[in-house]
Amino acid sequence: MKRILTMSLALSVLVLPACKGGASADAVKLVPDEADFIMGASPKAIAGSELYKKFSPDFKESSDYKEAVGMFEDCGLKPLEFDAVVAGGASDGDFVVVIAGSGVGKHDAATCVVKAMQKQNGEDESAEVVTDDGKDVVKFEKGRAYLVNDNLVAITSTAWETKVGELIDGKGKSAADNSKKDLLAKVDHKKAMWFVANVPSDMASMAAMAGPEATEVKTVVGAMDLSKGIAFEVLAGFGDKDKAKAAADAVQAMFDGAKGMAPEDLKGMVDSVKIEASGSDVKFAVSASMADLEAAKKASGM
Repeated sequence: MKRILTMSLALSVLVLPACKGGASADAVKLVPDEADFIMGASPKAIAGSELYKKFSPDFKESSDYKEAVGMFEDCGLKPLEFDAVVAGGASDGDFVVVIAGSGVGKHDAATCVVKAMQKQNGEDESAEVVTDDGKDVVKFEKGRAYLVNDNLVAITSTAWETKVGELIDGKGKSAADNSKKDLLAKVDHKKAMWFVANVPSDMASMAAMAGPEATEVKTVVGAMDLSKGIAFEVLAGFGDKDKAKAAADAVQAMFDGAKGMAPEDLKGMVDSVKIEASGSDVKFAVSASMADLEAAKKASGM
């Protein structure tokens, strides 16, 4: 089961796509209220971007990419044409990964993919579709996959099985309708990869490198636009205007002290950086044109 989560998330990370509502909006409704984070991606949107065309050859030959994409292609599916991959999880390890794409929920395709995952994990290839409480599912040792319809699958850990099943039936509360409603309202779903998350105290402490003020961060919201190179925006929530202003000032001071060390080839990206307080949030923004990305690649020696 851990393998399934890993490979599903690997797929969404490798393709870095855009989320435009529709299938993604349906998928996010299947994330339980207990989720600490939600991230969304749409593989279909990335295939035509200049970023993908330019840089995909660099990672297409990696074993992780081949493993993640190949298992779907070997089962007659086209993962880069999926409409959405939405993942939600909690700090205790519970999760759900929802995949929306043509044919992904059909019995033969779903069992084929699951068996491929079991094989890669050294497990017995025993996947089969059964009916449980009126729903078609593939059961695992530590969870199950709900075949919601021919084009929608929800893979969930054991502790969230009932919760996800209820959400499929239109019962209970999803994170999108309750605990993450306000954070999701801050995300532009027309941009590239998006995410919302609570920040655990132990992770918040890692922000100390930007100044003690930054350790007060409570939430993060981010979105990425790939329409012209990369444009990345993050809102760090502090829950207090004064704390947000102090954190913004501290991060700006750190950045101002370090930006002079950046290579000249990266000047475009460095000059695009914006750090500002916005109410109780701190907004970070940075963008890079395709020329900037080429320069960054060259500077890194890749």
